[in-house]
Amino acid sequence: MPINILSQETVNKIAAGEVVERPLNVVKELVENSLDAFASSVTVEIEEAGKKLVRVSDNGCGMDKKDLELSILRHATSKIENFEDLSHICTMGFRGEALSSIAAVSNFDVKTRKKGELSGWKLSSNGGKNVSVVPCSGSEGTITEVRDLFFNVPARQKFLKSDSTERSRIISSFEEAALANPEISFKMLSENKTVFSSSKTDDKLERISDILGKDFAKDLINIKIEHPKVILDIYFTGRDNSLANKKFQHLFVNSRPVNYPRQLIYYVYQAYRESMPRDRHPGILIYITIDPSEMDVNIHPTKREVKFADEQGVYDIIYKSLKNAIISHAHPEIKINSEPKETEILRPHTGSNFKYRHEKSRSFSNGGSVVAEPISKYNPKNYSIDKYANVFAKQQEFVSEKFDENIKVLGQAFNAYIVVENKGELYIFDQHAAAERIRYEVYLSQIKAQSLRVQQLLIPETFDMSPSGASVLKANIALFNELGIIVEEFGQNVFRITAYPSLLGNVAIKQIVKTIVSDIEEDKNAEIKEKTDKIIRSACRSSIKAGDSVSFVETKKMISDLFKCDHPFTCPHGRPTAYKISLNELEKFFKRK
Repeated sequence: MPINILSQETVNKIAAGEVVERPLNVVKELVENSLDAFASSVTVEIEEAGKKLVRVSDNGCGMDKKDLELSILRHATSKIENFEDLSHICTMGFRGEALSSIAAVSNFDVKTRKKGELSGWKLSSNGGKNVSVVPCSGSEGTITEVRDLFFNVPARQKFLKSDSTERSRIISSFEEAALANPEISFKMLSENKTVFSSSKTDDKLERISDILGKDFAKDLINIKIEHPKVILDIYFTGRDNSLANKKFQHLFVNSRPVNYPRQLIYYVYQAYRESMPRDRHPGILIYITIDPSEMDVNIHPTKREVKFADEQGVYDIIYKSLKNAIISHAHPEIKINSEPKETEILRPHTGSNFKYRHEKSRSFSNGGSVVAEPISKYNPKNYSIDKYANVFAKQQEFVSEKFDENIKVLGQAFNAYIVVENKGELYIFDQHAAAERIRYEVYLSQIKAQSLRVQQLLIPETFDMSPSGASVLKANIALFNELGIIVEEFGQNVFRITAYPSLLGNVAIKQIVKTIVSDIEEDKNAEIKEKTDKIIRSACRSSIKAGDSVSFVETKKMISDLFKCDHPFTCPHGRPTAYKISLNELEKFFKRK
């Protein structure tokens, strides 16, 4: 097979694919350019989720004609001069690929005026070709317009998701940039409507409140740590404010939003280990300031990954600081030594079925500590259902049985389990799982029969959402209404609930809706059927909980209702509702046989 030399146009389009996968990447790269240009104000406008238009305007330093002409050449950058500069990167971008890649797959315009100059310049190109630079008027700063993204690579368009999904991704990225840089004002418009606007501030908590919502921000705890290795500014939820998902977890390093390294998120969950219920998650924003020479961001084209020269040292400082703060907040009477010489670290062995063990860690000279083994894999929600295997193995046997109408309910144990005798068998029911299954099937049957009854709220419940959450809720508001949860817009990123299904009883419907939106946002590719089931299952979680005292009459009715269900032996999330012990098993245990 002969070897071909690719044309420059083909090379540029291939290179563009590495940097510009979807409209989100365009917004991210252009916003980072604005931040690197020392802008104090950044505005993003999008149409058709960025496919038709992305416009980013800033009041930064601008460019002269020479720099503008060079800006769309590959590997042309103002941010580094040589290889050695990579060891102390202080800017958001540095590869010199963004504008070249974006211009190669769009109709591209840049208007710019350098500070101190009387007029500016405009560069235009079509798919990276027909480049022209002409004088223009305008204010100091830069306006970049990207139109008809992927017009010349239609195959790329096929892999884009729905407008609501692409829009949500863009908003989430812009939110992160705003959270990372509170000293800069940010504004976003979609289809000429303001999605959010946040003025510059010296108070990170104020910016967190603007972006992630007042309800979330008001309960955050803040600690600031100055250490020879690193400066930390951490905002986190306490023991009583855990969340249903991991949406509100953000990491910023030198004002750059990055992904949590696997080992760091392990340490975060370890710090919460004794202060957070199982299957719940902390909300936590960690701002790290560190010498640029002590980290490497040049390990992935999207610059979402970061490595520290002394990872163990940095992670241990975060772990100790966070754990001490959580304990101090929960138990203010306990005095914590913030700089212990030794810290007991709980860590897993590597491998899929890890076991925990304690190990004393050796000290750094500066007071930090080291964990000897790195963590290869960690998912704090990665619990196995193997322990339920025995229950599931008996499920078919259970389902085939006919329960007597006069089953004998013996009572409630530990305010969590209902004990029942039937045909010489003893059944222990998880009251929450059972109640959840009953409510779930009643909800489904009423929807199918179009007989869903709703209760009107005397006083509608009003709540705010983050811009990305608001975008998800608005895209799915009709679905909520069809399922009896009547939600309506009540301002910019503000909503109110006026009614919800009567079968849910007395529930915190506002929190249920927020949790559902977060679940949908995490699974952006979910189809309508999946979203519908997610909403119903989430709404039904509010059923009778473990710890709730239930009367004898209620327990008997619950068991009776459970065995009218199509699937009485699992809750809607797949967990078992019951465990059976036969008389024969009991007699064997007590040595009667």
